[in-house]
Amino acid sequence: MTPAAATLPFSQFVEFAVDPQHQAGLVGALNERFEQFTRTYPGFVRASVQVSEDRQRVLSHVQWLSKTDCERAFENAEQGEGDMWELIRRHRATSMIFNAYEVAGEIVGPRQG
Repeated sequence: MTPAAATLPFSQFVEFAVDPQHQAGLVGALNERFEQFTRTYPGFVRASVQVSEDRQRVLSHVQWLSKTDCERAFENAEQGEGDMWELIRRHRATSMIFNAYEVAGEIVGPRQG
């Protein structure tokens, strides 16, 4: 990683496969985790949780000011947020795909309201 790459906006995406009957519980647990813990770390920009139309997948997205901020938050998270694997088991996610990206461009629409 180049020094410049460490300061680019950085996004984490995690896609969970889940039975539709467990989807709402997983969404609530992820939103609660983001609200209570993730948003308190320096460099946090935003988080969202989305569901697929068939309700069999949940996508979480967390954006950070930099990859360094993300890495520091991840290190600190291990000391008090609870076990992410337990959250996955509790809500019966059958698989999880993790991806991370540097933001290479962004187009923002006009503000509404």
